[in-house]
Amino acid sequence: MRLTNRTVIIAGVVLAIVAGGIYVTLTGLPYKRSQIASEVREYLVHTRAYPAADIQEIRGVYSLKSGDYEAEVRYKDEPDQNYTYAKVNGVFRLVGVSSMYGKHIDETFY
Repeated sequence: MRLTNRTVIIAGVVLAIVAGGIYVTLTGLPYKRSQIASEVREYLVHTRAYPAADIQEIRGVYSLKSGDYEAEVRYKDEPDQNYTYAKVNGVFRLVGVSSMYGKHIDETFY
């Protein structure tokens, strides 16, 4: 049985669509990850009054566990510590830390 070029192309397209669907299911939509990172930056700078220069990195992530988008934040004074923020009932909360001895743990942490 010989495969024609058309069959190979169709199989490749179907495989690419399936792989893309699996990737998006596991990692979430890129624009939503970017959106949550921007919203958390605004929250930290305007609501929590952190200077923007103190924030090293904010990365939007999709949590398979909760099914929601979250943001992982690293501060310049603690580059090895991750803080995870999520929107809970319309309000941003600190929902995870990589160490309980972080300098930026606040009253929203539960």
